[in-house]
Amino acid sequence: MNLQSIWSTLEESSEILGDNYAYPAADKAAEELSLPPNFYNWVTAIWAFDANPFSIAQFMRYFPYGLAQVNDERLSSAVQQGYLATDGQGKYRATESGRTTALRLINVGNEAMAPLTPMPKESLRTIGDLLARISGAAFHSPEPPAHVLIKAKRDLYERTGVFATLEGFIAHCFLLEGHRDDCYFATWSAHGVEGHAWEVLDKLSQNDALTFNELHEKSSRRGVTEDVHAGDVRELIGRGWAEEGSGVVQITAAGKQVRAEVEAETERLFFAPWSCLNESELEELASLAVRLRDGLQAMKGEEL
Repeated sequence: MNLQSIWSTLEESSEILGDNYAYPAADKAAEELSLPPNFYNWVTAIWAFDANPFSIAQFMRYFPYGLAQVNDERLSSAVQQGYLATDGQGKYRATESGRTTALRLINVGNEAMAPLTPMPKESLRTIGDLLARISGAAFHSPEPPAHVLIKAKRDLYERTGVFATLEGFIAHCFLLEGHRDDCYFATWSAHGVEGHAWEVLDKLSQNDALTFNELHEKSSRRGVTEDVHAGDVRELIGRGWAEEGSGVVQITAAGKQVRAEVEAETERLFFAPWSCLNESELEELASLAVRLRDGLQAMKGEEL
């Protein structure tokens, strides 16, 4: 059984639900609330930590690809806007206004997805139950040792009732996405690189050759500066993972190898918990995943 094929099909359904229902509903609510730019920065912090205090170092463990300084500035801005408060010693926490707003963005997306019927409820319940077994096994797996994002997502979905939506498919699929992120972080961070440097290597691996300006443009959405990216390129060159000549930056064979090794180890860790299902259950999951995706695609087509 090709587990990657099953997961890819499940992700297709997740993307359809997010791109066509949850995210547009959240964006509309954000517009109605007149939320300022970069609101997802503090909103995701509240989703992750709820009303608990957190430091910028803790925030970066959940969201490791940007710059601590930039994130700190954005969170400080949210303090001025009343969505976060600070204890004056480097820790933030959600205000009642911030928490209410962050939960509203989750709830409106959940409400947009809840009425959907892409397949019979019995079939949805079965796929939700199978994914619940995998996500449960992932949550209790000894590898990776830190279950950061999967735990944060589980706590959030319990608070907001997402486990009831589409008979649990949404929540457990997103929990597995969190588990994969945990596996990926554990694997690439073992090389001792910063998240923004690893993301530069990732962008290089997806392109034959890039000028530095092109590379920075592709990697700058998290607020990482040109100077930091220039330092990242120098570090990658020093490690033998990249090379630069005639104004062009390219990944080397060694860089391709280390990235391939990280991907392979991430896949091993991610799919290990799937062994909780036997072959016939995996075949059933594969069949249901295709039916769900096709049902969602048909619904999307009817709305156009």
